[in-house]
Amino acid sequence: MIYCKKKSDQPANRSSFAGWSFFTKLPIFLMSFLLIGKMQAQTSTYIVYETGITGAGNKIYKSLVTLQPDGNAVARTQYNAGPTNKLFLYEQALRDSSIEENGIATKYLLSNTDPLPLIEPDTSGFAMPRFMFKKRYDSSGYYYEPSGVELKNKEGKWTAGVMTDNLQKDYKALRDDEPFVSSFYFESDGFYQYLFEQATRATPLARNEKMFLIVVANTKDETVGKSVETDLKNVSALFNSLATNLGISKVIPLYISGEGYSKAAVEGALLALEAQKPAPIDIVVFYFSGHGFRVPGDKSKYPRMSFRTAKNKANKEIGDNIPLEDVYKRINALKPRVNLVLGDCCNADIYENPVLGTDMIKPKGGGALGYFNMESAKKLFLPAMPLSIIVGSVEKDHLSVGHPDIGGYYTHFFTAALEKNIWGYYSNNLISFGGQTNATWLRILLEARKNTYWKAKEKQCGKTANDRCIQQAEISIDSR
Repeated sequence: MIYCKKKSDQPANRSSFAGWSFFTKLPIFLMSFLLIGKMQAQTSTYIVYETGITGAGNKIYKSLVTLQPDGNAVARTQYNAGPTNKLFLYEQALRDSSIEENGIATKYLLSNTDPLPLIEPDTSGFAMPRFMFKKRYDSSGYYYEPSGVELKNKEGKWTAGVMTDNLQKDYKALRDDEPFVSSFYFESDGFYQYLFEQATRATPLARNEKMFLIVVANTKDETVGKSVETDLKNVSALFNSLATNLGISKVIPLYISGEGYSKAAVEGALLALEAQKPAPIDIVVFYFSGHGFRVPGDKSKYPRMSFRTAKNKANKEIGDNIPLEDVYKRINALKPRVNLVLGDCCNADIYENPVLGTDMIKPKGGGALGYFNMESAKKLFLPAMPLSIIVGSVEKDHLSVGHPDIGGYYTHFFTAALEKNIWGYYSNNLISFGGQTNATWLRILLEARKNTYWKAKEKQCGKTANDRCIQQAEISIDSR
């Protein structure tokens, strides 16, 4: 469910900020800091393929695949054919998918629309490609590498192509090779303009706003701990990178995880935040990843955050918990410019078992951030009027799905959507003429909601194969 609300009230009067090192005064058991300087949010990856097609005039397909972290991709494939060696160029919209045969699942980027000819159709037929991947591991974790290309013949059957080359590129490599990019994209294409018409951005001017970042993660849990740990790293990396690019030097982080994970730690953090009274220009982000639940009679649409751990679990006891909406209301009462509260956890009976999902295609290195769109970032995090947002990753009486390698589904797709709207090429109309931006919180949250829904439906959440997981985020946006 999505709820948007606007109020005509004027924002609160500005007041001076007493200091920004208040978290260092908290008891040491609250602290569980990470070396965030080594983390980096990541987005688009570009993969170049060369594929030989035997039995079809020995065509050579050259493809440029742009892969986003949410599993969506676009392929442009060009080749020459016919007696005059005519140039053809096709575009495909692709999606991260798995195909299981004889009990073995293979990762693909599959077309979800018909190929689109961008010059003229090939009357002899375009053998539509699909791109195969194999999972690998290294010291940094998992990644997928290209393992082959299959092509659809005129009879509708898939046959193996001869993948003669594949090469992974990043944003900078494409910017440094305009002749290569122009062999796939026209100068009038939005993606071309994204790469080559964005000026090199200077160091941002220092700003007076502060970002309070509270990340609560149940990393020690035996069932969801690995997934939660991934969320902790990804969320921390994203918001710290965002602050740096915005020119916000005063980021006040607190990571409550590991042995320091407890209700008391969260209560202490909120009390400290309330004591310091964030200014009306400041940003407060509260993020939770772990177990969540609800009990009969709960009126809130949002879950309770569970603080049961291996040390204090007991049958028939719900244990320590804090309603997510209570946190939202407490932060909202402080009247920061932006209040973002997000909980990635289940919203059903506490004794229901969590669901393990599947991973996503991630190339080696994970990709790299592209051009930082300052106007998009300012519109989202430095809006003209105060903004309050609360998101629960799933509606009541449903389970939240995740995977150790990608984290919680909603967190994964939320960070991907945010990155695409701020750093990546999102769509031809994302950046309008005149340096304006069409990025909105509603667009980002709904995109994450949609992608989470379809990804979760891949998994079974009931007794039969038809009982699919239904995960739709609960969203409220309040323009105060």
